[in-house]
Amino acid sequence: MPSTPFGDDDGAADPRIVAALAAYERGEGGSADVLAALAAGRLLIPVVAVAESVDATGAEKETAMATVLTTGRDGRRGLLAFTCVESLHRWNPAARPSPVPTRSAAEAALADGAEALVIDLAGPVMFAVDAADLRSLASGWRPLGPWPGVGRADPTVADDGGAVRGGVWRRVRRRVRRALMG
Repeated sequence: MPSTPFGDDDGAADPRIVAALAAYERGEGGSADVLAALAAGRLLIPVVAVAESVDATGAEKETAMATVLTTGRDGRRGLLAFTCVESLHRWNPAARPSPVPTRSAAEAALADGAEALVIDLAGPVMFAVDAADLRSLASGWRPLGPWPGVGRADPTVADDGGAVRGGVWRRVRRRVRRALMG
């Protein structure tokens, strides 16, 4: 049986994502904080049974498993994702959780033609990752250094208390200068 990166996942929410969402809800954090936490985390994609065909009496003959898209008031479609089993079951107790890295969830949303990734639709804090941010997460975007309350997303970047110093910063400035000077 192939191993998965979430084989021992107990369905609990990632504390970094919970903290970022709570700060966002209180107005103490921004969407960038949530995106930084999401970029390094995993989400649960709900999988539900849907009738694929019915017989003449209207009884289901075959069912299939499917992910769930929702349509917002503005007509945009979003793929549902949840931070934990509790939140998923608050939305639909019959849904089965499929743990995936956030990047995979964003890729799936785009592949399904969605314009958003809708996280924790049933609460405690609903958050939507819209088009540009969805594409960034799908492409593997991560913050370069430590993000407040999130910790290091990239272990190759040294933690220097939140300030980027030294060789990494110099290399970035050189690249930017070269790009601007043509």
